[in-house]
Amino acid sequence: MSYIEREIKLRVISPSLEEIEERIRNNYTFINEEHQIDIYYNNPIRDFRKSDEALRLRNTNGKVILTYKGPKQSKETKTREEIEVEVSDLHKMDLILRKLGFIRSFQVEKIRKNYKYADFIISLDSIKELGEFIEIEGINKTEKELISFVDEFVKKHQIQYEKTIKSYLELLVEHAKKTNNSNTH
Repeated sequence: MSYIEREIKLRVISPSLEEIEERIRNNYTFINEEHQIDIYYNNPIRDFRKSDEALRLRNTNGKVILTYKGPKQSKETKTREEIEVEVSDLHKMDLILRKLGFIRSFQVEKIRKNYKYADFIISLDSIKELGEFIEIEGINKTEKELISFVDEFVKKHQIQYEKTIKSYLELLVEHAKKTNNSNTH
């Protein structure tokens, strides 16, 4: 399946995700809770960090999806093409990718709680080593509609945040560089 993903990511400053969940629980539809482990790969010939692409093998509660993500298409939202295929065996797919020369670069682990409101998915993400985030995705929404919904959402729920268009992978790479630099001094 190929589609354009359009979302806004917020690093939560306050209140906590637990408090935000309490605030939205009654007016938003709970979808599910997911434990996700994402393994990212780099291409030995074309550096995905430079081409702004990603190749990810994701295990969500036992369901495995291989995803290609194209370069970002916006500076306001995280908008990019995604192509996904379900895989029956994570370990064999990982082995195939490594045999083809792809290099494991990072692993991102998160607990995600998904809620729905109208045509928006609100994901409350607790990311190992990074902290708490909210991702809001508009289903068949324009960039303007998504931005407007997010602005109303954070105001209504009194959320202090830092907006980013960086992926969790990019944030984890930055975190690892800072941690390694601080460990060497």
